[in-house]
Amino acid sequence: MKRKIEIGLLVVIVGAALAALILTDGGKSLEKSHPGLSIDEIAIRNVTKGTVRYKIKPANSFKEPEKKSIKPGDMHRYTSKVTLDVTYERVGRDVTRHLAPGTPYAFRYDENNLVHLYEGSHGRGDVEDLAPYLVTPREVVEKMLQMAKVDGSDVLYDLGCGDGRIVITAAKKYGARGVGVDIDPERIRESLRGAQEAGVEKLVEFRLEDATKTDLSEATVLALYLLPESNALLRPKFEKQLQPGTYVVTHNYRIPGWEEKEIDAVSMGDLRGKNHTIFLYRR
Repeated sequence: MKRKIEIGLLVVIVGAALAALILTDGGKSLEKSHPGLSIDEIAIRNVTKGTVRYKIKPANSFKEPEKKSIKPGDMHRYTSKVTLDVTYERVGRDVTRHLAPGTPYAFRYDENNLVHLYEGSHGRGDVEDLAPYLVTPREVVEKMLQMAKVDGSDVLYDLGCGDGRIVITAAKKYGARGVGVDIDPERIRESLRGAQEAGVEKLVEFRLEDATKTDLSEATVLALYLLPESNALLRPKFEKQLQPGTYVVTHNYRIPGWEEKEIDAVSMGDLRGKNHTIFLYRR
């Protein structure tokens, strides 16, 4: 019996050690990190046009939730080592979302123009939250570049470049120069590593920068994977800085107010069977 207990304890200890190895890499945590947030902070931003009312409390707690109101453009920050539950009204009924420490969130409009709470991209209060980080499949990247007719004479800008794959692919396959912009230092580090591995360091540049402040006047092609309200926010900048004839190619979301500039739209599936739509505009 004692022998069985000792073996059981050993299994538990080994399992815990393996879990620790999975969660760390040379002592560095592999948990998702976001600029502007510590691991025990939660940020909620309102990027809608109206005040949003919600209730918040620790998950699995019987305490009465706090009632909150957040105005357009404001951010609420909470320090918590445990998951928080946020409840808000949607289509006449209460919806509860579980918020993880170390993660930003944003009230946004969904495709039906209804308010919903989504994961955000960062917890910085001095920078617009344009979209959470989502990877564009390689085959969608290829199609975006084909539709924009990218070649070696182009200068491609990607706002919210993520791991830099659009800029890097344009440089490697077509010889285009490129500039990727992202607010997350980890994404910039990934992009620089990717450019080095692809051997295109001399053709591309990656900037840790607020995309709303990026000068786009050099661009001949602009790539975007942002949300509709972010595209609408940036549209005056596009109209002011982009040269006539510049191609703008967007993944999944249109640019509101540019209906007359849209020249093509293509739907395609990726290798996992998920559908994507690419919109092409000409300034």
